[in-house]
Amino acid sequence: MAKSESRTEFFYNEKGLIAIDSPVKLQILNLLREEPRSFDEIVKYTAKAKSTISVHLNNLRSCELVEESFNPKDRRRKIYSLTSRYMGCSQEPFIEHYRKLLEKAPANGYDRFCFAEILFHALCFGFEAYGINNAPVVKTIGSDLGISVSSIFKSGTQDELLKEIGDFLEFHGKCRVSVLTDPIALQIEDSFKASSMPVIGKPFCSLIEGIIEGILKGKLEKDYKVTETECYGTGHEHCLFKITI
Repeated sequence: MAKSESRTEFFYNEKGLIAIDSPVKLQILNLLREEPRSFDEIVKYTAKAKSTISVHLNNLRSCELVEESFNPKDRRRKIYSLTSRYMGCSQEPFIEHYRKLLEKAPANGYDRFCFAEILFHALCFGFEAYGINNAPVVKTIGSDLGISVSSIFKSGTQDELLKEIGDFLEFHGKCRVSVLTDPIALQIEDSFKASSMPVIGKPFCSLIEGIIEGILKGKLEKDYKVTETECYGTGHEHCLFKITI
């Protein structure tokens, strides 16, 4: 991970991608990613002077990353909320996973499905190799895709829709999908990933995570959150996507 003083994070609004490298601004933005906060809460969290926070908040508002509103319970107090989406950050380049993947490419060069998987993961690990953590934007793209295709799903209940999503994922890849109930989750087993992907110590299926989340949100019109907690990248023999509302 990049050191805090040299870290850059990327946020997206209607104006496009905006890079922020100020440590104080990043403290504010990451606090507001959790939920809207009052001015006093921001001051307490950052441990900075009120005048300093006021300057940074005004700058973030001018960039349209943050908006200001009145507290409905006390109009003398202001509430600040995020009006942008977190898209990723800079990090120390880590090339090991990328090299391992490239080493596997020659043996799978004439296997159409396996090489397509390698191409996809080369993009993911390639960003990491060149110093960018792009998992948030990949998940966002997956969610956009999921919302877009949600109209083709016929199920009207959560249980039925999860089974239909499982069938959809099996149809589009060499995998087996199980629907779990405690906790609610989708478990995906895929022999290619098990044999070909390196153990990197963290999940790497951000796109699938986003697709599942987008289908659920688009079809059932509820605010679902899908989190991959187990993955071939963490040394497991499956990928586990936990689902919460």
